[in-house]
Amino acid sequence: MRCQLISKLVKELAKSRFHKIIILSALLIIFKSNMAAATDPTVLVFIIDGLQSDAAKVAAANGAGNLKFLMENGVCVREAYCTSPAPRMFLPDGSLPWGTSSSPNVAIHTGTHVFESRLIDDTFLSARRAHIKSLFAGGADNYKEFTTPDFCYAGSLTDSDVVQYGMYHFKNDGTRLIRLHLQQIRDSWSGPEDKLKAGSGYQKAILRADVLLGKLIQMFKSAGVWEETYIIVAGDHGMGITKESEHPPSVISSWSPYMNFYGPGIKKGGIIPYAETPDLALMINHFLNLSPLQGYTDPGIVIEPKGTTGTFLSNIFEGNPDEITHPKMILRYLESNNWKHSDDYSEYRHAMLSYMKELAFRK
Repeated sequence: MRCQLISKLVKELAKSRFHKIIILSALLIIFKSNMAAATDPTVLVFIIDGLQSDAAKVAAANGAGNLKFLMENGVCVREAYCTSPAPRMFLPDGSLPWGTSSSPNVAIHTGTHVFESRLIDDTFLSARRAHIKSLFAGGADNYKEFTTPDFCYAGSLTDSDVVQYGMYHFKNDGTRLIRLHLQQIRDSWSGPEDKLKAGSGYQKAILRADVLLGKLIQMFKSAGVWEETYIIVAGDHGMGITKESEHPPSVISSWSPYMNFYGPGIKKGGIIPYAETPDLALMINHFLNLSPLQGYTDPGIVIEPKGTTGTFLSNIFEGNPDEITHPKMILRYLESNNWKHSDDYSEYRHAMLSYMKELAFRK
């Protein structure tokens, strides 16, 4: 539409000297508008609960065209790990500062490996400081703990409801940080064998999520912001090895989510070797051109470092090598126990605090 308007104005400019100043002014306004749009990125964080790389690849090969496009035109992570997939993050005093929200979900927007307090900076607060509106919508009650976005929705929401909230506030409120968490895929889980069978209930659930992803992509294109849009498609954690829809930390597959990055300047069809869920927050913040996340703002927290502990994934960008120096704290924890880890969050927490202290000392 803008291009057609510019073309029409140029033709009028060629015919009429009388309106030359007015038309040149109009062209200048449109030019400035285009320049502003080019510097205002939009970020979509599209979480499909429990999605793993192997299941995503099967879906992409059997009809999930949007996932396939983002894989082929973005960067995937070969070996990805989440922070502890334990359902509760009990601190030594028995408190639950983040209620029933799971560790990987808190990591995705705070960039940290442990969660000692609710007084912690996150991507939503960072966006607000820059006057960027944000939204979180998720299909489970757990996510009611996330109250820092400008628009928050959580509860027994269908995936369609979750996506509709994102679309509504993008169109009506100009939200540029949109984090959506689709939950219904878990209703179709029937075990690890079926997750890789094309046509299974689980694979059909991924295809339904893919259709919703396509609606968001089309929305960005129709709004003229697609060229400035970044998309992260990921699982928040992996899944277990029984027919129960669960992800116990004692099962290694629970730690392994899918991760895919797409957007301007990101490699096309690239694969990086390693990433962790706290890394996502740093990338979201960077995509929006925001100042670094501050980490814990609670004066009572004495851990070091108090800032973010995620790693900036410079290797997803064009022109950069595929390998970076990543501390791989989660992999280190899993290997330290010979891949036989406890379901108790405190074991994971103790290891992370130790590794964080080492990192702080090295710096």
